[in-house]
Amino acid sequence: MIPGMRIDGLPGSPGVYLFKDGDDRIIYIGKARNIRDRVRSYFRDDVKDIKTRTLTETIHTVDFILTANEKEAFLLENNLIKQHAPKYNIDLKDDKSYISLKLTVKDEYPALFATRKIVDDGSLYFGPYPHARDVRDILKIIERLYPVRKCKITVFRKRKRPCMLFELGKCPGPCVMPVDATEYAGTIGEVRDFLSGRDEKVLKDIEGRIARKVAAWDFEGAQALKERYQAIKAMTEKQHVHEHFGKNRDAWAFSEGTGRVSLVVLTFRRGVLLSRRLYKERFFGEDPGEAIMTFLFQYYGSRPIPDEIILSEEMEDSDVLEKYLTERNKGPVKIMGPSHSGVRDMVRLAVENLHETEVLPLDESFRNTLRLRTVPRRIEIYDISHIGGQNPTGAFTVFKDFRPAKDQYRVFHVRSAETMDDVAMITEVLTRRVKNPDLGPLPDLFIIDGGKGQLAAAHRVLRANNVDRDVISIAKGERRRRMEDVIYVPARKNPLALPRASAVFKEIVKMRDEAHRFAVSSHRRWRRKENLK
Repeated sequence: MIPGMRIDGLPGSPGVYLFKDGDDRIIYIGKARNIRDRVRSYFRDDVKDIKTRTLTETIHTVDFILTANEKEAFLLENNLIKQHAPKYNIDLKDDKSYISLKLTVKDEYPALFATRKIVDDGSLYFGPYPHARDVRDILKIIERLYPVRKCKITVFRKRKRPCMLFELGKCPGPCVMPVDATEYAGTIGEVRDFLSGRDEKVLKDIEGRIARKVAAWDFEGAQALKERYQAIKAMTEKQHVHEHFGKNRDAWAFSEGTGRVSLVVLTFRRGVLLSRRLYKERFFGEDPGEAIMTFLFQYYGSRPIPDEIILSEEMEDSDVLEKYLTERNKGPVKIMGPSHSGVRDMVRLAVENLHETEVLPLDESFRNTLRLRTVPRRIEIYDISHIGGQNPTGAFTVFKDFRPAKDQYRVFHVRSAETMDDVAMITEVLTRRVKNPDLGPLPDLFIIDGGKGQLAAAHRVLRANNVDRDVISIAKGERRRRMEDVIYVPARKNPLALPRASAVFKEIVKMRDEAHRFAVSSHRRWRRKENLK
């Protein structure tokens, strides 16, 4: 039986959970939108199903692999059940694979159709997808938007007259009719973009139609369009746990604590995610990067070497490790950091899987995860708000024992700094704060809303005023379209690798959002007064 505290420490995120017995054998694999809630449901007192009770009495430990969405969880569950054949899972005797879409780009007039058989014949495959009904819905939409042939090559070559799809205007009939090859190739290019998730024109069109239906009080029609929208969204949503004809890869993520480093590796073989392993190592000295590289050298000294190794951080000696593994493997091995194109989503997935089930008080988790000098009892979060440099406002909010102390929030009207220079503004605000003892005691931790520039400025202000306190910053990542929050700490090149499902990350985001709300509302009040004058 799993202790309740350990269940509470599980992530509340989508993924796959693995129940193990006392001999560390996997006995059940399941998928969930929220792993913690799903696992907890097995251990409710009102569970009467004898099969479930028998399973729970056998469970000794629970492991998990986090995914970006439910779609990935579906596919990963299927892959892991096939690999491990757990005792309590349904035995899939037909071994049916998930469905994919095949675009035969090597043909003179390419076709698009659904298939479960994957053949390396030069065609493009999209998927796999967990639900066949979604694939059928998408094919119907593509028939209406993009007239391309749907028949397989054996049928295509034998046709003497066009089929019904030609009569309905859903196929140009290249089997028997003269078709402009260039124009057809352009249509195939649009289909490829649509299925790759790079064309949002269709989704925007459906959004507009839904709005018009709602305005006309046609809620049934709007619901039907909404279901179509969700089907397309799910179809074009990318997943990173199953790749057709993929490479052998290991994706690593690292998290540093006080005197220890956590390492997680996601093992992909031929593009399929097969396992997650978490390691904890102690290190001595100031450089955890050296301990990480030593671990990797030892790890691959006795294990199979993949074609590619992906690291969540740039490492100084990665080129040395790459040469060493290439010589051992007697074939090329490529090591890629987080800035390498095409690996960021995989790095983020690995970072998410750094989540540990240890249950610690939040203040201790802050201290260990962020490597702080002391447990943060008082935290101040700083934000700057302005519109085009007009009425720039700086504000800080206060959290005591992780609860907002709203009576100690403060606002600064920025006067001296350059109106478009956020770094100069944060410098002015923080300088005025540390030099004014009437604003309350200095916090144990400063959190700055901004990137490396704002963090460096805040660090300089604290050193110049002999303030020995911890400081970090939180900012939107480089890919602002996806609005990813990243955390920076002083004297560190890379952002801090924190799982979004971790309590520390969620608390920092919550406090930053409160500071942003307060700064924006204060800025609006000042702007209204100035406009009134």
